Amino acid sequence: MERSNLLKWLFIGLAVLLFIQFGPKLFGEEQVERQPLGSLRDDTQAPERAAEEMCVIEGEGFKAELSSRGGSLRHFWLTLPKYQIVKEQDQKLPLDLVSTTLESRSPLRTDLRLLADAPQQQVEFHDLDWKLAAQDGKSCTFTHADANSDLTKVVAATGKSYELEVTLSVKNLSAEKRKHRLTVEQTAYHTQSETTGSFLQPTTEWATETIASTNERTDRQLPTDFEPKDFEDKEFTSEKWRRTPGDAQFAAVSSSYFSKIVIPIEGPRPAAETQIEEIWDSRKYRKQASDPNHGYVYRARLAYPETEIEPQGTTTYKLVAYAGPKERELLGTLGHNTTEVINLGWFSPIAKVLVSYLYVLHRAVGSWGWAIVLLTMTVRMLLFPLSLQQIKSAAAMRKLKPEMDSLNEKYKDDAAQRAVALQELWRKNKVANPLVGCFPLLLQMPVWFALYTALQTAVELYHTPFGPFIRDLASRDPYFVIPVVLGASSFIQQKLMPPQGDPAQQKMMLYMMPAVFTAMMLFLPAGLGVYMLTNTWLGIGQQVLVERYLKGRDGGGIEVREKSSGDDGKSAPALGKGKARVRG
Repeated sequence: MERSNLLKWLFIGLAVLLFIQFGPKLFGEEQVERQPLGSLRDDTQAPERAAEEMCVIEGEGFKAELSSRGGSLRHFWLTLPKYQIVKEQDQKLPLDLVSTTLESRSPLRTDLRLLADAPQQQVEFHDLDWKLAAQDGKSCTFTHADANSDLTKVVAATGKSYELEVTLSVKNLSAEKRKHRLTVEQTAYHTQSETTGSFLQPTTEWATETIASTNERTDRQLPTDFEPKDFEDKEFTSEKWRRTPGDAQFAAVSSSYFSKIVIPIEGPRPAAETQIEEIWDSRKYRKQASDPNHGYVYRARLAYPETEIEPQGTTTYKLVAYAGPKERELLGTLGHNTTEVINLGWFSPIAKVLVSYLYVLHRAVGSWGWAIVLLTMTVRMLLFPLSLQQIKSAAAMRKLKPEMDSLNEKYKDDAAQRAVALQELWRKNKVANPLVGCFPLLLQMPVWFALYTALQTAVELYHTPFGPFIRDLASRDPYFVIPVVLGASSFIQQKLMPPQGDPAQQKMMLYMMPAVFTAMMLFLPAGLGVYMLTNTWLGIGQQVLVERYLKGRDGGGIEVREKSSGDDGKSAPALGKGKARVRG
């Protein structure tokens, strides 16, 4: 093919690729696939609404405000000073865990409707107008009555931290059988920017997931599990909710440090279902990312089975709702496997042990900061036998540095023979290959990852100060003291490490690793910085002490040279150009 023809076809191919990539944006509106939720209505209400009434409940660690519209939560404030948030002009306000505003997306809304085409429905609408029949500061009693139904909903503080008990009674006043299906959900709305980390802020306290736990398994869901094509999966119901197999233990919406949970106590056994609904103004913005309010409504609910009530018959339901911090001890008291709302990742069995021990240390010293230090020291000492071989290898490698430098220089133009010579040097002096010396470190990685995850999800560190510089163990160090000290400590640790590679590689590692640690800790929670700094200092201390011990025990030198024909009175066979033998 002539060169001109080749260029022509290359140009045509490039034009086709550019059109495929950018054509829709240049010549028409880009089509964005939406979730198949638009045709489903779960927010029907009476054309004329009764006046809204509000009821307040004050309980252990919280203040809740409920509305007669849906009998649902409008606010749930955490009243402990630890959970106050700073607004403008340093004004501190209690944290409100209710982030949705739509009535149909309010936590603890009572919905008794079946699918729209189901006959003999007990109630006419999804969003019911309740009457506030009684309140005493500790409980709210709502009632709803029509020609077919007599409903009573009581929401009361249990006396335990962050807990509400919900009791619902459904009575059929009709002369014929009537059907209903109860659903009660927990919800949260967060924008994409609130839930997504970045390079400068890799962790966010509002990273949120939905959780459905049954007697068979626990499922965790993120927005990526509710892409438009996902709704075709067999796990989805006709109402576009993802159902977890088995009888529900709980359903929850959970962020890094807080969780809203609903637990069935009495009544038919419900299913646990989740749905994450994408929210953005498609009329105003072509792309989701262009909308500053683009985000998701996270929904987790108990969906009770369809129930038919005889005339004058009554069905009663009871459940417990928890909205508060994911403190291990509180969740353990709550029961029903609710500790599963704490996502400890792949190494959760190890992390659970470490967290339990962290609680023991906190009770002993009364400080979460010092508890982290003691926990890190304990783990480091327990893993010391695995670290010992690595430290011995590092000491031996440093001892051999002059000989290694000599071999590197001698065989700088022959990498294969340089490797042979170094391997022989290490073998003669019973020094493990550096790669083998890293194996004990690899064995420790699950423990370090588990500890990292445990500290990253510990609400116990939330707004908890430590020392003169750390205001909040769960947030970044505002003065960057820990990152700077950690970087300097990492530099010292790299100086103590055995030389690897050529001088340029050694220099890069000497400065690159401290820089990476410093940059990483600039925006990570300070509690993780305390752990990493303590671990680094302990590593330096262990290495210095072991090397001093080895130096005092073994004062002998190491001789490295090529064999000559005069050694042992025998002539050594020729190795050829660039070959080397090393003897001790």
